[in-house]
Amino acid sequence: MNLNSLNMEEVKEPVPTTSKEVPLEISLKQRLNKTLRWEAYESFTLSRVPTIVRESHKDLYEPRVVSIGPYHRGKESLGVMEEHKARCLIDFLDRNSKVGVEVYIQKVRELEDRARRCYTETINLNHDEFVEMLLLDGCFILEFFFRVRAKEPHILLDVGWGIKTTLSDLLLFENQIPFFVIETLYAVVTYNEGDRDSLLDLLEPYSISPDLPAGNKIFHLLHLYYQWFIPGRISKSSGSISFPSPRSSTFSESSQCKPIPSWLRTSNLSKSNGKPYKIPMRSIPCATELHDAGVTFRKKNSPCDVFDITFENGIIEIPTFLIDSVRRVFYMNLAAFEQSSSAMEHDLTSYVALMNALIKTNKDVVLLKRRGIINNMLLNDEELAVFFNQFGAWSTLYSDKHYFSPLFAEVQSYYESRWHKYRAKLMHDYFNNPWSVLSVIAAIVLLIFAAIQAVGVIFPGIHD
Repeated sequence: MNLNSLNMEEVKEPVPTTSKEVPLEISLKQRLNKTLRWEAYESFTLSRVPTIVRESHKDLYEPRVVSIGPYHRGKESLGVMEEHKARCLIDFLDRNSKVGVEVYIQKVRELEDRARRCYTETINLNHDEFVEMLLLDGCFILEFFFRVRAKEPHILLDVGWGIKTTLSDLLLFENQIPFFVIETLYAVVTYNEGDRDSLLDLLEPYSISPDLPAGNKIFHLLHLYYQWFIPGRISKSSGSISFPSPRSSTFSESSQCKPIPSWLRTSNLSKSNGKPYKIPMRSIPCATELHDAGVTFRKKNSPCDVFDITFENGIIEIPTFLIDSVRRVFYMNLAAFEQSSSAMEHDLTSYVALMNALIKTNKDVVLLKRRGIINNMLLNDEELAVFFNQFGAWSTLYSDKHYFSPLFAEVQSYYESRWHKYRAKLMHDYFNNPWSVLSVIAAIVLLIFAAIQAVGVIFPGIHD
């Protein structure tokens, strides 16, 4: 829309205004001129967690030690780290003494308009403030990973909680800057323009993630870890990501697998096949109810990737799910990122739906812990049950995007079978322990002897 084409003279009989009031036509034009136009859909990659979700779980979505980007900038509780950012910038500049700070400023200034368009909200910072924020935050991120990779001494790394707490903050959904800013700064300091592989290697300090296909779009640091954490992503956006085809419920021995990092390791899931399912939304009974109905829970040994869960012949296998306070924050922010885009297959949300269905009370947690499926490092089992219940409460899951609809259908069908329930009751009541088994065998033997004796009485000549 050309704002200058608005013809002020065509407005008939305007309402009189006082000398202090600005006519609506002028104020609206001024407002529209200050508003950034919506560019391509892919530009909007940095948004907030919905207020209704964040207000009840601020500790999961707000930084504790460092703010990155504009959303939490200027908070008094994070002021100390702003001083550390300046020190990190000095250390960062020392890594390439041939390049002065003015070069970095100019490079970031060239990215300002593009970076502003990534945020769904208008950022109320002037040009210099916005560029300074991107420069300080981008250099802080890179300097942090440089030191983690090289195990160099630093105030953030020398305290016991430093690395995990800082990394946790760097992976918050609302605590991000565009990834192309980080790429640009890295290219200048290392003279490796276009060498994304070395940058990804730096940002992957534990050397455990699968390689990303060339040309993969990366919106921000959390998006990068999302792609590492959930391999096999298929985006429906214009920059679609190519991954191996979905496998059957069992994995080939020749599958190339890389382990999940110990600090991020979670349960793994698998598709039944590669066809899209359009099954009405359904849930399944909790773990204790399924157990009572004859379903056997087993820990999945040597899982291949984060989608390696199977159900066959009444046996459901799930890899160990490790949860603590740091991982809880990471999982919630991964899900928030996934929920923020309709261009994503909501596989993590589907996993949450599965675990939320299985875990309703601490009894379900106890059962899964005994089977080695859950390693709970939270305060207690009830806290874990509440975590999954809250986790799934706000997640939106549509039936045509439900990654585990086939598994839900198979488990529910098994559960509703009368034969499986009768067999489970028989096993529970009469074969629950060795003494019960011996008692049943003894009873059967006695019945056989009694039958033989009865036949001998009725037909006395049979022994002759």
